[in-house]
Amino acid sequence: MRVALCVLAVAAVAAAAGGKQQQHVFGAAGEQHWQVQQQQHPSDSDVLVSLDTQPGRLYESARLIKVGEGVRPRWLDVGSILALRRAGVRFMDITDAQELHAGGPTLAPEYTSQLPQKLAQRDNVEGAAAKLTTELYGAFLRPFTAFHNRYYDSENGRKSSEWLQHQVEALVAGHNVTVAAFKHKFAQPSVIARIEGKSDETVVISAHQDSVNMWLPWFGRASGADDDGSGTATILEALRVVLQHGFQPERAVEFHWYAGEEGGLLGSQDVAQAYKRDGRRVAANMHFDMTGFWRREDKEVIGLVADHTDGEARALVTKMAAAYTRLHTREFKCGYACSDHASWNTAGFRSAMAFESDQLEANTNIHTPADTVDTLDFDHMLEFSKLAVAFAYEVGYASEA
Repeated sequence: MRVALCVLAVAAVAAAAGGKQQQHVFGAAGEQHWQVQQQQHPSDSDVLVSLDTQPGRLYESARLIKVGEGVRPRWLDVGSILALRRAGVRFMDITDAQELHAGGPTLAPEYTSQLPQKLAQRDNVEGAAAKLTTELYGAFLRPFTAFHNRYYDSENGRKSSEWLQHQVEALVAGHNVTVAAFKHKFAQPSVIARIEGKSDETVVISAHQDSVNMWLPWFGRASGADDDGSGTATILEALRVVLQHGFQPERAVEFHWYAGEEGGLLGSQDVAQAYKRDGRRVAANMHFDMTGFWRREDKEVIGLVADHTDGEARALVTKMAAAYTRLHTREFKCGYACSDHASWNTAGFRSAMAFESDQLEANTNIHTPADTVDTLDFDHMLEFSKLAVAFAYEVGYASEA
């Protein structure tokens, strides 16, 4: 299998990798600064032989793929899975999460949380949001997108996740926050930062960290600035400012960066299944997948996914956007397995997802080498960081009724 894939890569290798990455200072002005260690990335001449761009072992056997509610899942080989991706068919790879989808007997019963009916944290939200800047976005995204790709079952995916974890750990240093890698059966771990609360409920704010080239997933260049470097940076900046503002929630609040979203919501399904199995009471999930691009001929809005999400959570997000951002929400349908919010929805927990616009296919750069930092609007991203801050406070500070 590896020989055949190498022949394919020689015939159709995509655009160049980044060169040797220089040292960067990552952190907002006036905040703690730290050095990002040098990271060697493959150049044009060594992409084909670099171990970083070799596929892992995930697809050495068939995978169980589900393409819609009520549609029987099928066992597919890697070629068929690649064909689905290239055809734009969204899917969940449920091979290792069958218990989650079947509601297995080892899983805890469904838990429905109480969400706040009115906004009660205006002073805290506005105080924290006043500390938001766009400076972290570029300082973080330039080295993050310098990885040739962040393909989830490769050394690039593993290394980029480790790099991300180091940045989160540096950002939360000095605060009572735990940061841990959540390991999967594929190479790239998810990253979870947890702020303890007084109750046993948990609020989850999330994005996905991986990137993929549509045509050559493990070999091809996929800088992934918007998909989903933008969401990754959006919630990282929100975490920075809530900690700076002295965040002490009633409910525990976790920030998640999922691995393997592009492989069929692999990482988030693993996490949701584990939380369900452990009887964790998840109050709500707020997911951010792509927050940095919008077409100037369209109205600037926060796209709010209307399907496979929770109605009460969407209503709350709509209120928060109107109160705390300069944008209003506009609902649209995203389809089955659109992003990681669907894993929490499948698990029976409340979930919502904010998107950069109400035009799902507006950014034609994604999954290609053209998905670069210079295509992003940092001021637009800032409104999504405000929304993440608001969700952390309004849901995190609400006590169980």
